[in-house]
Amino acid sequence: MSISEWFWNQQLVYWVQGIGSLAAAGVAVGIALRQERVEHRRAEAARALRRQVLAAAIAPVLRDMNTTARIRNGLLQTISRARVDEAPPHAEEMTIPLPDIFMTTLERIDVFGAAVAAKVYVLIHRVNDYNRNVQALREWDVPVRTWTVNLRPKLDAISETLNLLLPRMEAEIEGLEHEGGGARPHAR
Repeated sequence: MSISEWFWNQQLVYWVQGIGSLAAAGVAVGIALRQERVEHRRAEAARALRRQVLAAAIAPVLRDMNTTARIRNGLLQTISRARVDEAPPHAEEMTIPLPDIFMTTLERIDVFGAAVAAKVYVLIHRVNDYNRNVQALREWDVPVRTWTVNLRPKLDAISETLNLLLPRMEAEIEGLEHEGGGARPHAR
């Protein structure tokens, strides 16, 4: 074997080793990217599940608040026709209860994104503002007939916010129902 043949064989070995190293590095990068995609999908699925579960807890409360707002709207219409000497309703009859679930879930409300979380905070603010006004009207002996003028815009704002939030929560719950329903085998 001549020196040139030996040199050529050595170069070939180096080339084969280099190509093998590059291929191994490419495979390692591909595996790492695939694992990252899998982890990203798992994390997104976990976030979606948290959104759906939280929506399932909040939606019934929002529906109840919406019903209460409609009832309060009817009461406002009734008291706008009250006699001048008629006593104002008790504050409890006019306020909208703010359920504890909002306070216990506020730290997790960001799973819906900034826009929905902001609407929930706006709803809480509007309900508190409305309730403070009901208390003030009662305490300050404001004539009953003027309550509607004072409270209607605040109640309308609450209803508007509820009408924005409810469809979003319902959509999340539908996602939970469809995913849960699709995972079960169908009975024949």
